[in-house]
Amino acid sequence: MKVRLMLISLAAIIIAVLGVIAVKIKSKSASKAAVAVEAKAREASSNVRQAPKIVLPEAGPLQEMLHVGGTLRPEAEVDLAFKMPGRVLEVPVKKGDVVVEGAVLARMDQRDVEAQAEQIRAGMAAAKAQAGMATDALRRSKNLVAAGAATEQQVVMAGGQANLTAASIAQVEAQGKAVDLMKAETKLVAPIGGVVVRAPSAPGFFAAPGNPYFRIERLTTLKFTANVADRDASRLKTGMAIDLTTDNGIKATGMIDMLIPSADPMTRRVPLEASVANPDGKLIAGSYVEGTVLIAAPVNVTIPSTALLTGDTAAVLVVAGGKLVRRPVTLLRTEKDKLLVTAGLTVSDLVVANPGASWRDGDVLPADTVLPQPAVAAPRDASPVH
Repeated sequence: MKVRLMLISLAAIIIAVLGVIAVKIKSKSASKAAVAVEAKAREASSNVRQAPKIVLPEAGPLQEMLHVGGTLRPEAEVDLAFKMPGRVLEVPVKKGDVVVEGAVLARMDQRDVEAQAEQIRAGMAAAKAQAGMATDALRRSKNLVAAGAATEQQVVMAGGQANLTAASIAQVEAQGKAVDLMKAETKLVAPIGGVVVRAPSAPGFFAAPGNPYFRIERLTTLKFTANVADRDASRLKTGMAIDLTTDNGIKATGMIDMLIPSADPMTRRVPLEASVANPDGKLIAGSYVEGTVLIAAPVNVTIPSTALLTGDTAAVLVVAGGKLVRRPVTLLRTEKDKLLVTAGLTVSDLVVANPGASWRDGDVLPADTVLPQPAVAAPRDASPVH
């Protein structure tokens, strides 16, 4: 009896355990099925792409600002030095003085030159005296020959002496001119009017020839010098206005007066110069300034910068026959969030504004895509950009 009860209890336990196992297996199966359903739903939702945003290119600006950075320089500048050595006794100007053309900047001790001039004057007097005697001897020789009291050889000798004294006079005269030039070089004068930006602080020093002790700059007009890219230089002309702005906000307007049509082979940049009036001296020579030139822009259209596809060449997606087609474009530049396109698009093309990684060449356009309608074209818009 006891054995039978034990067997019955054991069977009940086994049945209970099997029931629990069956419930767990059923629960796991249900969980796997739910996960599979959820995965399929997630996969289906990931395959659904939002329709791309389609835009029409807009007509670009008629004019654009070309930005050029450069340096302001004096309209004219000159370094001055003595041609010969000597002690400087007088410096009537100082740095910062405004001088006119011909103003005396410095005077050198002239005593050595004056001594040479005295020697020249004495030599000239002696040469003239000898010339007088030689002329008189030649005259008397000719008279004696006519009277038969002298020979022709004596006349020739007297004539040679007269010629020799005449040559001596010419030599002394040349020496006198040389001394006059030396005397003139003891005084340094300004070849142009302007501001003295370099000068000795005091006289009394010994000047070496060729050493630039003075510098004068004409600052009432300045030169804006810069180098522009060769592609921009072709769009500039002499006579164009250029607006300048210094670091401290001072503004001025100049005019391009030199544009050399030859680019540096290393930098591919072209030298440019513009004259800028500076009557009040607010502009500082040697400072860096930013210049802008208003020029005619090439025919272009603008599109969002997000429309540009990744790749080695510039391209966008356009709508053609219900599909997306990759089209190469030529970019002028980027302006904030816009791209300026000079070739490849017209104002009637339908462009994908946000292709990202979702849309590619050859994709079919979804049926719910909103296509904008071209507006009435302006005169400039009527011409496509090729």
